[in-house]
Amino acid sequence: LLGIAQRWGVVGLTASAGVAGWIEFALLRASLNRRVGRTGLGARFVAQLWLIALAGCVAALTLKSLMPSHAPRLTGLPVLAAFAAVYFALAWWMEVPELARIAGRIRSRLRAD
Repeated sequence: LLGIAQRWGVVGLTASAGVAGWIEFALLRASLNRRVGRTGLGARFVAQLWLIALAGCVAALTLKSLMPSHAPRLTGLPVLAAFAAVYFALAWWMEVPELARIAGRIRSRLRAD
């Protein structure tokens, strides 16, 4: 009816759901901040996590472009492994506190066994 190709309907639905989700998140966070005080993460920490994730994406996409075309399951495993390896290595190197806590828990469980 609007003269827009039907294939753009999926994009529109996905985009509108994303925008609605972020609006709901912002409203809920504002309400929570009024009730319990400031919540959330510092801008520097969030930027650090985004940079780590982008580096992981670059590694994963580079590996994907170098791999011969196979079934998605055969391609996905090494691509996801590359992302995870880069993400965790950079998080460890940048001393992300949550990663240190998780590593400590894993070490303590391995020692207990």
